[in-house]
Amino acid sequence: MDQSVFKQALSQLQQQEPRADTTLNLKRALSRYEPETCWNLICDRLPGEPGSHSRKNYFSALKDLLGWAEREQQSLLTPVDHFGSDYLYHLGEKYGASRASINTRLSQARRFYRVFRQLGVVAVNLDPFSILERSQVVPGEHRTYYSAEEISRLLAQATLSERAMLLLGCEAGLSTAELTGLKWTDLSLPAGTIQLERRQVPISPALSRVLAPFSEQQGGGALFSRAVPVFELADQNALRAGVYLLCLKANVPYRAWRGLRHAAGVRFFQQTGSLEQVAKLMGVENVHLVRMYQEVAGQSVAGQSVTD
Repeated sequence: MDQSVFKQALSQLQQQEPRADTTLNLKRALSRYEPETCWNLICDRLPGEPGSHSRKNYFSALKDLLGWAEREQQSLLTPVDHFGSDYLYHLGEKYGASRASINTRLSQARRFYRVFRQLGVVAVNLDPFSILERSQVVPGEHRTYYSAEEISRLLAQATLSERAMLLLGCEAGLSTAELTGLKWTDLSLPAGTIQLERRQVPISPALSRVLAPFSEQQGGGALFSRAVPVFELADQNALRAGVYLLCLKANVPYRAWRGLRHAAGVRFFQQTGSLEQVAKLMGVENVHLVRMYQEVAGQSVAGQSVTD
């Protein structure tokens, strides 16, 4: 028999009948959000040759999907009904108006789940992205928010530095990347603004009342002319861990950092009444991605400034 034909047939057979240890190892890697291990177990079932641009792009997509799922504490093996719309919201925040990039990432995510089904790690009929085919789906509509009462309890348990971090999330709407990368030169207390890469946001009275003593504690007015980090955080995971511990101390359900950012989105809508203004303040180019704040604002989930 032609060896090339034999190898091709063997490869197809291996893909059709996954080994039990492959299925078990992939389940374990997905539950632990380990992109490298997952990749080694599924890469042969994805388009492109080893080392090709296509393969590298798929690996980047896998890291993005698993990284997002870990941050949001979403299960990849038993995804909730709004898993797909939540991931689409994440992609909208990341890629803005680049519909091509969003569609590419969604297509790659669908391909991963096709492989997961082939390998028996998820149900044979599971497609967490099928909900996106329904026209009434609003990305992010199932997001969870910290209420004003919960934020007050978190602030009561927080140090001055932690209070500043919390308010930068729930009052100014900073993302984890924006907060960990924030420099003192980005802040202007006299002007009452924070200058970020994609937008400028106001410093609320509540935030100002915390930033002023915090800056004095850290070295005074000279800090604002130095491009040094506002917070000593090793990475975004350190920030999330800090919020998680605060939630334990305050007896508040942990909803990840994004719950604070969403609280800011609700508050921005309550203040402006304009989805366009909210999108601008949140650094989101697609108004559709902030439309759910209008709904939540009507339910008074976030309330007014939590320390006003």
